[in-house]
Amino acid sequence: MLENRPARNDEDSSSRLRFFIFIALLSTVAIFFYVAAGRRASGYFGSFGEFASNSSWTAALVVKESISPLSSAGVGPLDEYGGLDTSDPSPLEPEQTGEMDTGTGSENKSQENEIELKEELPQWLEHTVQKGETLSTISSKYSIPVEDIARANELKDPHRLNEGQLLLIPTSPDNAFLVLEEVRRRREEIERNLRRAEPVKTEEYTIKDGDSLWSIANTYGLDINTIFGCNELKNPHLLKPGMKLRIPNQDGIFYKVKKGDTLEDIAKRFGIYREAVLSANVMSDSSSLVVGMEIFLPRAKPLVSLDRGGLSGNRSFRWPVSGRINSGFGWRRDPFSGRRDFHTGIDIKAPNGRTVRAAASGRVVHAGWMGGYGRTVVIDHGNGYTTLYAHCSALLVKRGQRVSSGDAVGRVGSSGRTTGPHLHFEIRSKGSPVNPLKLLR
Repeated sequence: MLENRPARNDEDSSSRLRFFIFIALLSTVAIFFYVAAGRRASGYFGSFGEFASNSSWTAALVVKESISPLSSAGVGPLDEYGGLDTSDPSPLEPEQTGEMDTGTGSENKSQENEIELKEELPQWLEHTVQKGETLSTISSKYSIPVEDIARANELKDPHRLNEGQLLLIPTSPDNAFLVLEEVRRRREEIERNLRRAEPVKTEEYTIKDGDSLWSIANTYGLDINTIFGCNELKNPHLLKPGMKLRIPNQDGIFYKVKKGDTLEDIAKRFGIYREAVLSANVMSDSSSLVVGMEIFLPRAKPLVSLDRGGLSGNRSFRWPVSGRINSGFGWRRDPFSGRRDFHTGIDIKAPNGRTVRAAASGRVVHAGWMGGYGRTVVIDHGNGYTTLYAHCSALLVKRGQRVSSGDAVGRVGSSGRTTGPHLHFEIRSKGSPVNPLKLLR
């Protein structure tokens, strides 16, 4: 018995060793599976996170139950798939980029369409009076009573409309008062502008070979009457190189104060505003006029006698185009500004494209664009007379060309500052406009 004890001890030690080895193996296997499972789980959620980050929204749980106070707050039972619904992202998700589901998008588009359909119509439409139109025909065209159109535009005489006149037509009889306010606002704005003027500044221009007063006026964007009214020219057709001209920075004329003149009288005589004269000359309201003092009258034109028919009174000019006179020579209401203005020629209504012919033989001194006159021809007939043909659609002559009475020089149009196709025709004697009707035969 004693002899077998060492062998037994060896056997016990061997058993314990095997037990610890077994435990170690089990632990190793457990650790292996634990790590493997962890990596697998990380790969799954990592790929899902990558998917979510590449999408236009972040994954969220969405409750698919009927809306209730709890479900609307995102609280409620999950569906059989755990509530994960990639087709309907939660509207509470802060990382949403703005792309909505098709249902929500359709609803928004529908709302936008409803807003567009409910957009308010304009309260008025602008209408330019055409040849032969009456207030009755305009009323029928827009289905608005004559009385409402007349009241909205403050027409003193509803039976008298001017071709080219602008009317504001209410889109509804209920808008007549609103349109009247707009008409008054526009008139007040025009009047405010006419009462203002920039301080006058002048520069000296030296006549070059080939210059004409018309070409110089066109270069500076001024009315031809401004060039005449700012320079004392004995014969405007005899320009010599080296001569000096005074060129202002705006349309108007220089005027020398005479005995008995007052600022109010001068402004009224030339159809301009007293305030504009003060602004242009940087004068205070209390400034006194001195006889011989030269002041600038903004937007004014040289005064012309309505009865003046030329030096000889000989009716030696033929009509440049056949048509009806729709605006005569002399004072009138300007169709654009509404202010009293002197019309230096006659407007002959004619179809667009009709041939314009020279009123007398002479030499073309200008053929080209001339500010508000548009495409214009000017012919020098000698003896101090010139004729002007404005608003043409096309010019058929060149500067320096000789023409005979009746030669085609252009075509009727509406270029420049105009309300429609017509010929603006002028006859001038030594630069001063005369009534064409006194000289046309």
